[in-house]
Amino acid sequence: MNAALPPDVASAIRSYLRVADRVLPGGIIACAVTGSIALGAYRPGRSDIDLVAVIADECRTRPDLLRRLRLLHLSQVPRLVVGAARGRGVSACCNTVFIAESEVGRPVTEIPPIASHTGEIFDPKGAFDVNPVIWKELVDGGITVRGRPIAEWEVNAQPETLRPWVSTNLREYWTPLAAQLRVRPSSTPGTLLRRLVTSPRGLSAGTVAWCVLGPARMHHTLATGEIIGKEEAGRRALTAFPQHAPITEVALAKVRGARIPSAPSRRQWRGLTASAMEDIIAAALD
Repeated sequence: MNAALPPDVASAIRSYLRVADRVLPGGIIACAVTGSIALGAYRPGRSDIDLVAVIADECRTRPDLLRRLRLLHLSQVPRLVVGAARGRGVSACCNTVFIAESEVGRPVTEIPPIASHTGEIFDPKGAFDVNPVIWKELVDGGITVRGRPIAEWEVNAQPETLRPWVSTNLREYWTPLAAQLRVRPSSTPGTLLRRLVTSPRGLSAGTVAWCVLGPARMHHTLATGEIIGKEEAGRRALTAFPQHAPITEVALAKVRGARIPSAPSRRQWRGLTASAMEDIIAAALD
């Protein structure tokens, strides 16, 4: 295992790949770490472990491939449960996107993912993380944990699509999510995150962190072309958007595992988060 990995990450990945080799022998022929670890922003017990796994072409046509990948995902449930009990959430397990060996060198926007899993969710049809942002992380700082070095993968991250992709993501995901915060709390159906932002119980600090720091990261990428982690994005947001410092400090405290500030009060979090998101998104797209 790569010496550059934090010990807890190396242990989690070793365990994950051992299970993979049992449920799909010879299946995963290459694997690399992206996300906060690739960005140098990993925080033990709080950051998740993001992987890109390459499936051998001879396994691609197996009729039971998805069932076996689902079993691999289920192997993470005990870690997820323990992590959730300790307040760590998906940081306790590996979140993986699976692509075929013959697709690795294709432009990232043209790669058809085999499947993916994040936390408790298994997607048998796609993978959001097969996109220009994650592929830039892979090229710039990805860490190989199996197979050839990433430099030999001949990855095509399509840098010319990075800013257009981020702009679209801001318009199609983050803008509607900010609007949801303006809706009176209810138990309306939808994705887990949409249920969280409309919960009558109010926002959690984790949801505040996601909603504020996600657009802040996108803002920086559109301005500079670089990818940064949540904490650095929060620090930059304090300078760029000082009017939203109180709610940004809540988000940063959650990311850092620090004590959540007593002010602003939790009943103010929804409105403050919505305002911060709206201003950051507007500035990013300006």
